[in-house]
Amino acid sequence: MSGLLSSTVDALRGLPPEYVVFIVSALPIFEIRGGVIAGILLGLPLKSVMVFGFLGNIASVTPILLFLEPLSKWLYGNRLADRLLHWLFARARRKADQINRWGPLGLMLFTAIPLPVSGAWTATLCSILLGVRRARAIASIYAGIIIAGIFVSILTLGGIAGVRTLSSAP
Repeated sequence: MSGLLSSTVDALRGLPPEYVVFIVSALPIFEIRGGVIAGILLGLPLKSVMVFGFLGNIASVTPILLFLEPLSKWLYGNRLADRLLHWLFARARRKADQINRWGPLGLMLFTAIPLPVSGAWTATLCSILLGVRRARAIASIYAGIIIAGIFVSILTLGGIAGVRTLSSAP
């Protein structure tokens, strides 16, 4: 487990593993990708890992998708909020061209790709910037979250199986 993910999971020690997966998946740094890794390493069944990871990830991005635009219009008068919103939107604008070429499919793929600075949080900001209809954005981002969870599950379980095979070799 990476140092930051390991530290986060350690900070949540004492909570049920399902809560750990939910919380880690809600964080913008990790999203479902980190939640899946944490859940598998904590010994949760894959079905639970996927359900709590998905719920954690959508619990964090859905309010942003539904309320950031109206809230940002209201907050632009506040200097600190204005700086934060400009930083968030500038970050999203850099990725928006990639998404805009493919529309909702691009939004889904961008969410699903397990690379830094891609994922549901950035896809949500990009969808707002690009004016993607909320229902379409929600469907695309949710589908991308599911694909990311499946992809990381396969990689994580494959890596664990490979390590076990190598460690049992003579």
